[in-house]
Order: sequence, then structure tokens, then C-alpha cells
Amino acid sequence: MVTVLLDLRRARQRRWVLAVLSAIGLSLPLLARAAPRWEPWLLRPSVFHILLAGLPLASTAAAAVWSGRSSRWTLVDDLMWTVALVSLGAIGALGAAPVTAGMVLQGAALLLLALRVPPVRMVVAAVVTVLFATVVRAIAGRTGGPVLAHALFSTVLLAAHVLLARATHSLAWVLAEREALLNDRRERPARHRERASSTGAAVSAGTVRALRSAEPKEPDPAAADDAGWDGLVDRLRTSITTLCEDAGVTSTVKAELKGLAPPSSKMRQGVMKVTQEAANHALRETEARRIVVTLRRADGGLVLEVEDDGTGNEGGRSRKALASIRGRVASLGGSAEVKRADLGWVMRVRLPCEQLN
Repeated sequence: MVTVLLDLRRARQRRWVLAVLSAIGLSLPLLARAAPRWEPWLLRPSVFHILLAGLPLASTAAAAVWSGRSSRWTLVDDLMWTVALVSLGAIGALGAAPVTAGMVLQGAALLLLALRVPPVRMVVAAVVTVLFATVVRAIAGRTGGPVLAHALFSTVLLAAHVLLARATHSLAWVLAEREALLNDRRERPARHRERASSTGAAVSAGTVRALRSAEPKEPDPAAADDAGWDGLVDRLRTSITTLCEDAGVTSTVKAELKGLAPPSSKMRQGVMKVTQEAANHALRETEARRIVVTLRRADGGLVLEVEDDGTGNEGGRSRKALASIRGRVASLGGSAEVKRADLGWVMRVRLPCEQLN
């Protein structure tokens, strides 16, 4: 089940599932004609209702053809989901029963949309389409009971939509961490084998081993690479790439760290957590389509920049983005700020770090 949900996080798979839901919506008036006693729970068979039910299917098919096999979320997806949610909401509202099959289809579409960390405009679209369906049901001349039932059902759907969106966002972060740890574990045996082979060749003779044991041990280059900046950048690149790919966002990780002393364990953990939280904020709270992470040497230590092309006002970005990051940065003796960039925003973190030259 988890694997199926993770597959549906990609825009390509969700387009076709939405097309299936739309096809089921198109079958409702046809089923009502075949079984008239089920008409209150389905949709009264008429030319208008058939055309209304065919609208989401046509829009999802057109979006799937337009986007091809791309997993990225595009403006075409925004239009497709808006049309589909409005049409399915109207289909559900025009039924006579308190809870209709169309309402269930719209709820399934809302939950399917929530499998992604949705941009702000899609959250607004979900709320507006649910309210629109309630208004349509009231205008259709239904009694107070069905209208109230529709309102309650819609409220439950919206709550489930928001909770599932938050859960999948947290799941994306956990999966990114898991992928980084698995990559680190996969690389570690190779390092140990190389280390063992080089050590075995160097200490093949017993006398040489005795002499070497009396000499001061030099630091292991493989261990230094594992705990150094290169290992941190590799883990960071894997984590951010996995996180952004699930949301259909492109990402880039760049590093220029020559001359900095190897990071401590606390520094590695802090840089990893701060970068992930900044990227998560850009994915969750803005409409970013591209994220660029840059680590570079500066006077006094390290500068970490997480730049995105998202939107939002400066006060909201500063308040939300810095709230969870300031504590981590303060424990490392650094500072953080959010500023406007050429195409969006940049989170800039300065951390003190010893420099070798």
C-alpha cells in the first residue's frame, strides 16, 4: 500500500488515476439510465449531465497528452485539477441523495491531490471547489437536510485533504533521510575493503607490523573523506534530490569548500537539518519549481544558501522559514536570514568554521 501511494506522489501517475475517476463520473448518468432506482445516488440521465461528466475526463486526457511522461507539476496540471474538482463537485451536488457517488469521487480526487505537497494555489482551489459544490446543491433546490449533509461531508474531505498533505510532506522528508543513510551504508563496505587491502599490503611482514605499531598513526584518508565535506555534500545532494523529485521540483547542490577544516559531527548534522528544513519550507509553503543549494567558504567560516523561485511576502517568508531554523543555527554559533533573490527567495545561513589557510 505504501509503495502504491509513493508511486502516486509523482504527477505522471496521478494524472491517469484522475482520468479513471473522471471516467467513473462519466458512467454515473449512464448507470442511472440502466438502473433508474439508483438515480438519486448517481446522476439523472440527461445530455447536460453527460457533457458535464465528460468535462473532467477530457481535461485530464488533454493534460496527460500535453505533459507526456513528465513527472513535474506544471500549470497544465493546475488547470486540469481545477476543472476536474469543479466538475466532480457539481456532479455530486446535483444528485438527490444526501451522499452521492459524485461526492465520493470528488473526495477521492481531493485525497489524490493531497499525495503531493500542494502549492498554495491548489489548496485554495480545493477549498473553493468544495464551497462551489455546496452552493450548487443549495441552488438546485435541495432541502436543508441534503445541503447540511453535503456541507458536513465536504468539511471532512477538506480536513482529510490537509492532514494527508502534511503526512506525505513528512513522509517525503523521512524517505530522503532514509535514502541518504542507505547510500552511506552502501558506500561504507567498499571503503572498508579498500582500507583493509591497503593495510594488509603495508603490514605483510611481522617486523614491519611491529615497527609500524610503535610509530604514531596517521589519519585514515577514507575515514577523513567519509567524515569530511565531500561526504556531507554527497549525503546532502542525495537527500535534497529525493525530496524535490517526489514533488516534481528540480534541484541543484553546489559546493566550494576548499580551505575549510573538516566539519565536526555537530556541524554535519546541523548543516543537513538546516538545508532540509529550508527546502521543505520552499516546497510546502511556496510554489517553488527549482531549488538551488550552495555551500561556500567565506570570511569566518561557511555560508549555506538555499535559493528557490517561490512566491510569498517577505514578512511571511521570514517568520515561517526562520522559526524552526534559528534554534539549530544558534546552537552552532551562526545566523540566518531570508532575502529576495533574482527569481525568488534565498535563505542564507552563516556558520563559524575553522579555516586551514
